Amino acid sequence: MRWSRFPGTRFTASGGSARALAGLVPFLLLTVLFLTVLLLGVTPAWAAPPACAPEIVGPWTGKVWDQGRMKELRTDFSTRSGELTGTYHVEDEQDGYDGTLTDFTPSGPCAGLFRWHDRYGDGVVQVDFRPDRDRFDGEWGTDVPLKEHIFNGRRIRPVPVS
Repeated sequence: MRWSRFPGTRFTASGGSARALAGLVPFLLLTVLFLTVLLLGVTPAWAAPPACAPEIVGPWTGKVWDQGRMKELRTDFSTRSGELTGTYHVEDEQDGYDGTLTDFTPSGPCAGLFRWHDRYGDGVVQVDFRPDRDRFDGEWGTDVPLKEHIFNGRRIRPVPVS
């Protein structure tokens, strides 16, 4: 019985030949290469920082709805890694806690979705920077941003020296 499409190779119930295995190597390599290219095509593309990134990098101060009340929020956005990321600090009675913003996915000219990570877990936060880049409005949640979960900020500007 012929089990191979390669001329001159046959596999039999009693065993295969070295020639048959050698004929399979190019086929297997091409199959692996094809599957690799296919899988790379379905992985999410790395998102470059939005065009407004130079205007939004740096420190911000704002508010966040956390554990049933509004708390002070300090956020800092960066492009040092080649993508837009951020860190944040939420003030509370126990000296506050820190978190990170990663995996930015743009949703507008200067808006997008981050993954947040802190000691309480992780989720998503949507941010929308205003056209004058002096503030951003956002909402956060575990699976999707929720309207009542405020996450906002205003640009921290240096005090002018007179």
